[in-house]
Amino acid sequence: MSTDDVLLGLGLVIVLAVGSQLLAGRLRLPAIVVLLPVGFLAGIATDDVHPDALLGALYQPFVSLAVGLILFEAGLRLSVREIGRDVRRTVGLLVTVGVLVTWAAIWGATALLFDDLGDLVPLLIGAVLVVSGPTVVLPLLAFVRPAPRVRALLMWEGVLVDPIGALLGVIVFHAVLSAGSSGQLWRPGEMLVSILVGAAVGAVAAAALWFLLQETQRTVPRQAVPAVLMMVAAALVGADLIREDAGFVATTLMGAALANQRRIDVSLMLEFHGTLVQMLIGALFVLISASVSPADVNAVLPGALALVAIMVLVIRPLAVALATWRSGLSLRERAFVAWIAPRGIVAGATASAFGLELEQAHVPGAQHILPIVFVAIFATVVIYGLTAAPVARLLGVAEATGRVVLVVGGTPWARAIAAALKGAGLGVRLWSGRAVDQEAARAAGLTAERGKMMLDAISRETELEDVTDALLLTGNDDFNALAALALRTELGHGRVYRAAPDLDETDLLAPAGEQGILGTDMLTSAELGRRFAAGARLVEGPAHGGASDGEVALFVVTADGDLRVASAGKPPPVKAGDRIIALVGAG
Repeated sequence: MSTDDVLLGLGLVIVLAVGSQLLAGRLRLPAIVVLLPVGFLAGIATDDVHPDALLGALYQPFVSLAVGLILFEAGLRLSVREIGRDVRRTVGLLVTVGVLVTWAAIWGATALLFDDLGDLVPLLIGAVLVVSGPTVVLPLLAFVRPAPRVRALLMWEGVLVDPIGALLGVIVFHAVLSAGSSGQLWRPGEMLVSILVGAAVGAVAAAALWFLLQETQRTVPRQAVPAVLMMVAAALVGADLIREDAGFVATTLMGAALANQRRIDVSLMLEFHGTLVQMLIGALFVLISASVSPADVNAVLPGALALVAIMVLVIRPLAVALATWRSGLSLRERAFVAWIAPRGIVAGATASAFGLELEQAHVPGAQHILPIVFVAIFATVVIYGLTAAPVARLLGVAEATGRVVLVVGGTPWARAIAAALKGAGLGVRLWSGRAVDQEAARAAGLTAERGKMMLDAISRETELEDVTDALLLTGNDDFNALAALALRTELGHGRVYRAAPDLDETDLLAPAGEQGILGTDMLTSAELGRRFAAGARLVEGPAHGGASDGEVALFVVTADGDLRVASAGKPPPVKAGDRIIALVGAG
């Protein structure tokens, strides 16, 4: 390929990767549902995005480095504080007993469904398809929002099974390659040695990174992210040079170690790595799916779809039933866990690498490894991505869906606004520090607690996971301004509103032309407090062309449960069937 061809190919990969994720967000679908067909079609339409032609010998090292960074970022979310002891035991069984059962069952099913793969290739396909992975599980959990215990279980399983499955795949790959040439299989204990090497390198690298970050964050905090990238790359490469694919264990352990310490703030690196990981996931899925041709897929499609059906309906429920036997999970929770096992980037990356090398070694059936795994990845993601939410609701393990409004402030008028929004059918959470305000809110039927988003990045993610909108209604205008600035980066600029500031009382200058001021510039916290103390109230009623005389329309709840907020003196748009919440009296 010429320089222009390579430039075009790299540009296409970035455009397709990011564009697919943006489209998936608009369609409210898991990104991989869009990424895989887009990459597949791009591979048909042009050779410029084919990884072997575009990257050549750099492709497999790039995949290894990218997957290592993905697993490190996933490890950053493995906070032990989020998982109970009963769930820890179940996770351990899922990544040991569950992996072994899944491997053996897929091996047997593949051997029965495909009679032209020989004796060894089904063994490798079974090892490759044991992995699930954070690249598909975490977005799915964020979309479905299951109960905390189920979420923690699936998150830990998804993150831990990737390095374990990758190691299993490497060992089986070498066994198949060796048996194909010499007839000898691997010696027992090789996987344990790889795990120990990865754990040792990861522990040393985590300790070195911890000391490095302490100094870096104290003196040059903006250098924390480059320092992390340096250490993650060093740990991955170092472990892999000692023992192949032990680097995945090392990077996962490093992330988990940082997630479970208290002295270093990981918020900046988590935010950066989240962006980087999204780019890497998109690029990897586009490249891998572009390397699969339609003829390859057609040759295995009937058998691959039958394999997927067996994996979804038989193998996953069997593995979960054995791993969760006598656990603290309810039958409904076990059923939901049994329904979630999408395959992700590690399965695709290992299948791509192993299939090509075994094909070059003339191992019978090797040319079918990647197409079979590709169909399994796409089909499982589509099945689970489209059905996980309704199944969670059917089983009663999904938390409240729809709009959830966070009200920050415990004053009587803030509680009145929260109660009015809840009465209109919206989910509402209230944060207040004073115990007396929390008790008053709970007496009014509201969920009230002290917010934990300032503790660390993981707590902030957990706290805001189900929140769609926020109202900053404390009596401190400077706090409201700073909190609104932080929350808008999490929820969006059209989802966060604050009470109008009293410009003569604030210590900080307010942003010029700030969007997101609740009601009008006259409705400051002090003014709202005065009006409610003088007898003002909130009334809800059907839309009749807007608010009546003497009313100030603050909110509109649409017929489909959406929330519109009056801002900067402009009333929210109203349609037939909407409900208006207006401030009445004491004007």
